[in-house]
Amino acid sequence: MSRIPLAARSAGPLVAPLFVLGLAVRAPAAAEEARLVDVGPIVESAVVAPDGKIFVSVVGDYEKYGDGYVGVVDGDKVVPLATGLNDPHGLDYWNGELFAADNRGQIWRVDMNGNVSLVADATMFPRKITNFNDIELDARGNIYVSDSGDWEGRGGAIYRVTQDGKVTTVLTDEEAWQLVSPNGLLMDGEAAILVLDWTTGNLHRLDLKTKSFEKVNGKFGPGDGLARDPGGRLYVASYYESTVYVLDRPDSEDRRPIKIEGVKSVADIGVSPDGKLLVAPDFDGGRVAIVPLSE
Repeated sequence: MSRIPLAARSAGPLVAPLFVLGLAVRAPAAAEEARLVDVGPIVESAVVAPDGKIFVSVVGDYEKYGDGYVGVVDGDKVVPLATGLNDPHGLDYWNGELFAADNRGQIWRVDMNGNVSLVADATMFPRKITNFNDIELDARGNIYVSDSGDWEGRGGAIYRVTQDGKVTTVLTDEEAWQLVSPNGLLMDGEAAILVLDWTTGNLHRLDLKTKSFEKVNGKFGPGDGLARDPGGRLYVASYYESTVYVLDRPDSEDRRPIKIEGVKSVADIGVSPDGKLLVAPDFDGGRVAIVPLSE
């Protein structure tokens, strides 16, 4: 989520979870099992690569250019992988590379050697970028990025960017009044995306073909990150509650809370591809919580 810490806060079928098919899934572990890794000023997003490496985006000093970076968790510390970014927020992994949405209006590509290239910058978008936040890639490598707007209900948007930098507007607050402060993004099948709103705490499903924008759940407090495990369960981060809610389906009324002790906030979460770990950045606490998910 994109905000200055504490002081200035910031329709087709749903994807069927695999447990319906009789496959085993993992249940969340107790929060007290979390391992805390200190990072430093403002860690925002986490993603776990197929080889198990945990990558995080670190903002550094907010609104200071060039001091942000993408790092990798190494034991009890985070080691910088790619430096010289501005205020990197959302982070995703695709085809052996990392992609970061920078709050200052850039989308970065980072390879596993730490080389950084620019996919798109603020000048390439059709209107002023206010708060680039989460990022999500589909199977074809299309990049979706949320602009959370001014936190007062204006300027919210979702964009699509191709690998060669072609920008398309997917949805704006002018087209859908319910798009208040879009934050977490997560693909829901090939032609839809889940959108978690920071201000309202509502979870919406956006049909990418028809632009139908439908509320499927809500009351998540300040909504931040979204993730899914191999069993199809949805993980929803509630920022100030320091809690991640687990749902069998996006529209499920039954939710299991994972309260993560020792952190001040929960930002853009990640779940490992094997479903064994939940990784929760603590934006206000400058640390990363790594929570084992038991059988």
